[in-house]
Amino acid sequence: IYDPASQRVAYRFGETIHALEQDASGVTVHFASGTSERYDVVIAAEGVGSPTREKIFPDENKPKWMDITIAYFGIPKTTDDGEFSRQYNTIGGIGATLKPGREDNVHVYMGMQKKPEGENEWSTERQKLFLKEKFSHAGWHFPRILDGMFKTDDFYFDVLRQVRMDRWSKGRVVLTGDAAWCATPLSGIGTTLAVVGGYVLAGELSRTEDLPSALAVYERVMRPFVKEGQGVPKIVPRMLWPHSRIGLAVLRGTMRVAGTPLVRKTFSNLYLRDSKKVELPNYADTSTV
Repeated sequence: IYDPASQRVAYRFGETIHALEQDASGVTVHFASGTSERYDVVIAAEGVGSPTREKIFPDENKPKWMDITIAYFGIPKTTDDGEFSRQYNTIGGIGATLKPGREDNVHVYMGMQKKPEGENEWSTERQKLFLKEKFSHAGWHFPRILDGMFKTDDFYFDVLRQVRMDRWSKGRVVLTGDAAWCATPLSGIGTTLAVVGGYVLAGELSRTEDLPSALAVYERVMRPFVKEGQGVPKIVPRMLWPHSRIGLAVLRGTMRVAGTPLVRKTFSNLYLRDSKKVELPNYADTSTV
């Protein structure tokens, strides 16, 4: 993507936005490096913790916390690792998945079901020590996982929450992707929402030079799609990361029968998000800009 796009796009690596000033004709972006640039539109797609969103829409995000803390990272592959993913849950609301990765790596997905306590604001070192405290006595592959965690720089940690915004644009600044509507990985269609959001935003901007109208239609088209994606019941994390032995037995029993047609259909109807419920516009050959 980078190589062809760089022919028409100026990339700024290692740069952040310090401030934005907008008027009727454009937006002046002041970068942390001390430089400034003028743009027709600013599109913020920085993810769930978007700092630009907080600059333009302070305190407007009303997050829905999903009571799940997660960490993703890679560790070296061993002879114990095969070609299939493995999932492990135990009491205390904790669990992990080992998934085959590229070359000689294995992807680790760790999670715990708990109320948020600001862990996403901690330093990486503190987050790793927190995980060590929670998982060091859980058996399974956790000794190896924790050892690899402290050795890797490829580490992502977050407390899952949905982004809930009453509006996605203000003047010439617009949000898209997780910065606008993060549905969390629990939704299963986060990537779809991001791609479709970019498609609709670009499509509407190409149809007219009337920016307010384009952004209004973008939001009108995307709202039903986002509503579908964010409709994950909060009971799901509690079910998938049980705290008691009874809950763990129920989970394992459910997993054993999950492949049967009736159970699979029931689960899909109740919990899985359906991206086909929303009809998308066709922007082919409609560009006027």
